[in-house]
Amino acid sequence: MIKKHLLHGRILAASLLLCSLTAPAFAGQVTLEDNDLMVAFDSDSGALTRMEAKTTDHNSNWIIERRPELANSFRLFAPLPDRRWNPVYGQKQRAIEVKKISDHTVELQWKNLVSENGGTLPITLTSRVTLNNGVLTFNATLQNDSPLTVETIDYPYFGDFNRPASDSSLVAVIMQRGSLRNLKTDELYPHFNNEKGYWGDFYPTKALEAWDSPFCLIQAPYQGLYVQMDNSKSKYRLEWTFEQHPGLLSSITQLVPPGDDLCGTPVHMEFRVCHFVFTHGHSMATLAPVIMRCYNGGTRAGEEFYRQWRSNR
Repeated sequence: MIKKHLLHGRILAASLLLCSLTAPAFAGQVTLEDNDLMVAFDSDSGALTRMEAKTTDHNSNWIIERRPELANSFRLFAPLPDRRWNPVYGQKQRAIEVKKISDHTVELQWKNLVSENGGTLPITLTSRVTLNNGVLTFNATLQNDSPLTVETIDYPYFGDFNRPASDSSLVAVIMQRGSLRNLKTDELYPHFNNEKGYWGDFYPTKALEAWDSPFCLIQAPYQGLYVQMDNSKSKYRLEWTFEQHPGLLSSITQLVPPGDDLCGTPVHMEFRVCHFVFTHGHSMATLAPVIMRCYNGGTRAGEEFYRQWRSNR
């Protein structure tokens, strides 16, 4: 009975970590908008603060990224020779550029990144985000002028991925063995199955491989978000990663806390694309482009985007 009513085992660690990652002040926004989609970035941090799908079959738009105070930009890991835990948290960085260079394009850049245990690193992450006819594309490059190897980069990064409605179910759908005949569905809400175990992670985590599935559908009952690696053969491993904050109501039921708040701690799901780039010191890497677009209907509607992409390769 005690276990049934306790929060997930790592909620204390999660709460402490949340307190340590002080969110930056949001001064203003730089936006891209068309008839289908609106996306906004914080002018100081470069964090993705809002994403709203307009073309829905329902009464209101789908606000995918909703709360600016939970927004994020990126995360990367650059292990030290004597200590592997050396992350760079995007919410602790200040962008040197968040600039709208055309009606369809925003350019973002972060430089001299402050790591948790290795001080300031001469690393530059540059991103060009474009929105054309409802298709949002993230192109990024990494210039690593440090002696360290940058192992992973999480980008793009949603700090507050929301369902179309508070009572909507949500699942992630990917291919298995590279075939649309073999789809795998993982529930995200109301249940979230922690797939990483209780060691080495702060929050319940689900990581889906992109090796056999260059796309991931984040599917609600009547609409979804199509996310795709726009590269037929990436040079590195890539994962679609979900994290549920601050934890689960029970590790037995795997139920996600309802509402926006739990005992003063924000309830939210993160979604990020993790690039395993392993970029050595004093070298450069170009990340696989990531595209996103919203759709109405079930998984069949999302799969159609992939079929169109394959037919044009």
